[in-house]
Amino acid sequence: MKIKMILPALMEAKSPFWRPIKYSLFPPLGLATLAAYCNDDDEINLQDEHVEELNTDDSPDLVVIQVYITNAYRAYALADHYRKKGSYVCLGGLHVSSLPDEAMPHADSIFIGPGEDTFPQFLRDFRNKCPKKMYLNSQRNIEHIPPIRRDLIKRHLYFVPNSIVVSRGCPHHCNFCYKDAFFEGGKSFYTQRVDAALAEIDRLPGRHLYFLDDHLLGNQKFSAALFEGMKGMNRVFQGASTVDAILRCDLIEKAAAAGLRSIFIGFETLSESNLSQSNKKQNLGKDYNAAIRRLHSLGIMINGSFVFGLDDDGKDVFKRTVDWAVQQGITTSTFHILTPYPGTRL
Repeated sequence: MKIKMILPALMEAKSPFWRPIKYSLFPPLGLATLAAYCNDDDEINLQDEHVEELNTDDSPDLVVIQVYITNAYRAYALADHYRKKGSYVCLGGLHVSSLPDEAMPHADSIFIGPGEDTFPQFLRDFRNKCPKKMYLNSQRNIEHIPPIRRDLIKRHLYFVPNSIVVSRGCPHHCNFCYKDAFFEGGKSFYTQRVDAALAEIDRLPGRHLYFLDDHLLGNQKFSAALFEGMKGMNRVFQGASTVDAILRCDLIEKAAAAGLRSIFIGFETLSESNLSQSNKKQNLGKDYNAAIRRLHSLGIMINGSFVFGLDDDGKDVFKRTVDWAVQQGITTSTFHILTPYPGTRL
């Protein structure tokens, strides 16, 4: 069977006002993870429009497209194009899970939530000529998932080709975050087995790793065992965490000893009122300055994330926030405009 998997480019990735380097940093792993459930004799073509021009002249048997809010129009156009050609089209991802009724007219099958249980079921149904219109995730477990099909990833097109994910979701529930819409109706944070995660790391060549997990330090027992296993592997890596996890116990020291050199942190706002209204409990009452000093003492660079547009923000919020970040010696910052994504509490 000929299968085509497509990640359409986000709208901002094609805008002249954005730098394309951001979208070629690392390979996204969602589709390569699903590809591991296909048969050995399936002919799979995985394309990421952020780093390559899509070839749409082909006529595969099955087309699988991953949909985000800012690539939805492009995803639907591609889906309509391939359906007209007679291909069977599947749509899944964050946006489809948030607005299934919007996605449904453009697909033969849609997937709600994570696909580790539903995609293998769909493949069985498709081969038996009885696929369903909708597949709804019900099992949340990645302890026994097959190894990612890294052979399908065009490594030379990415700045840091060794992206890796060892968990799903996040233990927190911020009002503006897409996560709860995607993981609705079940566990919203769960991990691989430590030995499986270490085996996946061992498969990757070179030194540099890019953990794409929403919260690499979210499960203290798992993370401590992972970092212990990584010691001596001579790796250098980036991950994401909360302020709370950095201040709690010695987990960040263990991460540094394993090779953590850069961390993404959701500071979001300097206002306690904004934190409270956003249900950002993991930041409330926490000493940002202490967390930053701790990271700097360990030689860990900080990518601080901030949101503009919360209710307690005045016109001075931009200068105040940037000035604070500069004074704290934060290495890089990511600034977001508060956006009410479909399916979120916001």
